[in-house]
Parts: sequence; C-alpha cells; structure tokens
Amino acid sequence: MTASALIKESDLHRMAKIAKRDGVRVEIEVDGKIIRVSPDIPIIHKPSKVELPDDFAL
Repeated sequence: MTASALIKESDLHRMAKIAKRDGVRVEIEVDGKIIRVSPDIPIIHKPSKVELPDDFAL
C-alpha cells in the first residue's frame, strides 16, 4: 500500500495559479514539510552580455 500524498494535486494547481497571477511564492507546511510553489519570473535586473567585435583588443 502506498502512502497518501501530503497535498492533493488540485491544491498544487491552486497554489500555482495564485503564484503566477500575483507573482509571489506560495508555501504550505504539512507535518513539518514545506511545499513551495514559485512563479516563473524572468531575470530582468541582470545586465545583458555585450558582444565584442572579433578584432577588439584590450
């Protein structure tokens, strides 16, 4: 017999929907275990890489 899941799949879907909609991380703690769902936020604060010409010398 397998153990029951800590949280239901429907709960995970609800957490993901909230995380995506509001742009926040959602956490739930069950029996001392923390389940986190984070939105996929693109890194916009990282500077883009600058392409240098082939004949560029320092």
